[in-house]
Amino acid sequence: MKTKYLLFILCIVYSGWASAQRHSLFDKYADQDDVTVINISKAMFKMMGGSFKKSSNAKIDKVDITGIVNKIDNLTILTSDKSGLKEKMYADFSAMIAKDRNYEELMRIKDGKSRVTFNIKKRGALINELIMLVNDENDFVIIQIAGSFTLKDVQNITSHVQ
Repeated sequence: MKTKYLLFILCIVYSGWASAQRHSLFDKYADQDDVTVINISKAMFKMMGGSFKKSSNAKIDKVDITGIVNKIDNLTILTSDKSGLKEKMYADFSAMIAKDRNYEELMRIKDGKSRVTFNIKKRGALINELIMLVNDENDFVIIQIAGSFTLKDVQNITSHVQ
């Protein structure tokens, strides 16, 4: 019984540590001058959701977001076009995802020197995090969407990626 209890405590500590590592990496780059940061909170999504209900055509770049906007808790985007920094960001975030066994790769696109990956983290049947990495000659972009949504919601977003 003590062994099960100890394993349970270790799992909780590890998951908290892994989450702290992820947040500290986002914080590390968010504080740098050559990184553009966009962070949209759940409160803002709720306000947007109310606006979208009044509109029958709520789309961003051909993606219908009316179904998912109320399911998002937070959206964070980090981007940089500074040489050296963008390569370091890509390496660090790729390593973070590779180390965390809870991430599942959904899609990988390679087109010339451009690389795009979609990774998800699930809790049961619902996805609680989607991370998209985009790395090309000009810049690096990471998009993290946290919330509680389905694979169909993700499919709606990713089907328009070209």
